[in-house]
Amino acid sequence: MGQLVRLGTTATLAAGLVAVARQRAEAKAIERGEMTRAATVIDDEPRTPYGPVARRLSTWVPAQPRTQLGWLTGMLWAAPLTLVGLALAALSGTPPQWDPARGCLVTRGVRGPSRSALKAVGAQANAIGHVVLSWREVPSPTLLEHEAVHVRQAERLGPLLFLFYVWLGARYGYRDHPLERAARLGARRATQAT
Repeated sequence: MGQLVRLGTTATLAAGLVAVARQRAEAKAIERGEMTRAATVIDDEPRTPYGPVARRLSTWVPAQPRTQLGWLTGMLWAAPLTLVGLALAALSGTPPQWDPARGCLVTRGVRGPSRSALKAVGAQANAIGHVVLSWREVPSPTLLEHEAVHVRQAERLGPLLFLFYVWLGARYGYRDHPLERAARLGARRATQAT
């Protein structure tokens, strides 16, 4: 059993490296003008066709919990990821602030390794559990709505979100990542509703 766990861990780390390399390559292609920003990709067909699970995930925009029990359950299930997000916020030297409209902590203007990692892959922000880390001092409402979808996904998938995200990233890259497409769709819906 231990050998199977080590093999799975090694495979997931390798998939993570592939996903990061794909996202980095896409960011470079955008810088060179060879590709449009991923934010514009919602309705286009993915370059690699989706299977039924990926197709479903690409439109999955969970709502905020409506009850105290739902909120507490989501917080607890996402807690391992949230602790990682809080540690990264602390390392960035920027305290997170609660965003009641989006039901998450937002860390604006992150510095250090978090900022470097985000910029290296061409991202403005990322959500880790209930913590959004943004290198922008004033992230746009669209960006925050996008990250709020990832927070909701973390409430539903908990620590499994990491595995889903890594493996889907290795398969589809960032631009066509089903969970990213869902976040873009959720951000578009939220900003059009206001």
